Amino acid sequence: MTRYTIAGFNMPQLSIMTGGMLGTLGIAFFAATDYVTALFPLLFGVFIAGAGGISIARPSTNAVSMHFAFLMSSISVLLGLGTALTGSWVTTTSLIEQVMMSVIGAGHISAGYGAYLYGRPSSESEGQTCGTSASLESNPEPVKISDIIGTPEERITPAAAFALVTD
Repeated sequence: MTRYTIAGFNMPQLSIMTGGMLGTLGIAFFAATDYVTALFPLLFGVFIAGAGGISIARPSTNAVSMHFAFLMSSISVLLGLGTALTGSWVTTTSLIEQVMMSVIGAGHISAGYGAYLYGRPSSESEGQTCGTSASLESNPEPVKISDIIGTPEERITPAAAFALVTD
């Protein structure tokens, strides 16, 4: 079975990218508003990116790490939507930040659900793989992050697209 990917990125890599987007969001809105609460996306981003990094470094912990990342994404979506819908935001800028945090977290959750569906067993005798390949399960030794992320040529297009979207 091949590994589940979106645009050439597997779930641990997408988790690191999601954490980076949330971290950038938190730092940018903190710089714009000077509210300490604007750093909540940064907190969630650190946890999500950390879980992705742990999953890459230790493939044997992939399931636990990704479940933790999706828990953090779920909390960020619930917190963002809860704050946005109840009107407990102070400025329109903080409302925009909460909605953006929810959208980024929801995108991460939907990608994770796609990985879950991809790894579903085709028969009752097989087990759930959650988007991991059989080769990773049989090789539990640590892997360098630089080996997983890819070459600069493989990363330049998604990085450029991210820069264009966030500008």
